[in-house]
Amino acid sequence: MVKKLLRLFAYTLFFSLALMAFVPKSSIYYLLEKNLKKFDIVISDEQLEESLFSLTIRNANISTKGIDSATVGEGDITFLLLYNKLSFHNLKLSSIVETYLPSKIALLEIDYSLLHPLTVEVNAHGDFGEGRASLHLLDRNASLVLKPSKKMFSNYRKSLRLFKKNKNGEYIYAKSL
Repeated sequence: MVKKLLRLFAYTLFFSLALMAFVPKSSIYYLLEKNLKKFDIVISDEQLEESLFSLTIRNANISTKGIDSATVGEGDITFLLLYNKLSFHNLKLSSIVETYLPSKIALLEIDYSLLHPLTVEVNAHGDFGEGRASLHLLDRNASLVLKPSKKMFSNYRKSLRLFKKNKNGEYIYAKSL
């Protein structure tokens, strides 16, 4: 009985690892790109490189409704069954954003886990400082905790008015969508 249970567990684990390793990651990316096009978001000029568990994207230009919105230096999408992660390096947002916040983002990470299927976690670091966000999908709440940089304090003080300052010196923004 125990041998059969262990064999079932081993086959399930082997099948799961094989599925993660051999799924066509570029096809999933193109499906994502097709679904984003419905919202008038177009990703162009990107170079894709597949590895065993991830997909690397280089030099992607993102436009929204025909307006250049962002440039991504490098992105890495990790496909695992229980945990998925999108990591983007060297993002440069459009100059339109410059009036509200700095446009350079050094690192943006988006995490999703099936262990917590109703929450998406976002971490970012850039000229604005450091930020953590949580998106709760069931009750449609979003919360952002920002540790602003000196540049954010000096040049973008108006944007910080939307946040509430806590006793740790962090700025918090919460919104129901």
